Amino acid sequence: MSLRSQWQPSDDLPQQIGGPPTLSMPEDWTLSTPWQRAQTESDRGGAVNDAERIVYLSDGDEMHRCLWALQGRTLVADCDCEGHKYNGGWCAHLASLWWQWVRGGIVVSHLDTGRQYPAPPAWLQLDDDPTDYDHLTPAELDAYLTCELGSVGVREYARLSGRSPGTIGNLLADAREKTGGRP
Repeated sequence: MSLRSQWQPSDDLPQQIGGPPTLSMPEDWTLSTPWQRAQTESDRGGAVNDAERIVYLSDGDEMHRCLWALQGRTLVADCDCEGHKYNGGWCAHLASLWWQWVRGGIVVSHLDTGRQYPAPPAWLQLDDDPTDYDHLTPAELDAYLTCELGSVGVREYARLSGRSPGTIGNLLADAREKTGGRP
């Protein structure tokens, strides 16, 4: 079952869902103030649900609610702070979530497949459209991301997922046909 059918946005933040259409790493990310704060301050917040987190940085005086999840082949991220708009998407709160994720401090959920990722997957593209793979079923998308775009073979994925290699092969064939063979 897909998280998409289970997950419901929080009633108090309807504008948070969806995130920006693209999110890419800023060229000067190690030198900017948001990224310095992300690397030096601790986060006293935590998960609200599979897609949202509270970020409460140690030198800040406010909690911020952030969307932070995978969808399609990309990361959807949004924050309610002014810095998010000012810095072109990367505020200290989102930078902190990225910093925690790449260091194994948080787990990020995929809204379409329900799979959880303790680190950014090899297939992640920050500037991809989150709706590019909406035409795939959750099982097709999971097989496509894991085997076609990731580094897991069909038989290994079949063992990990409890499916037969033939089923995985069929899911991949369907996904390749629906995507027109593009990565």
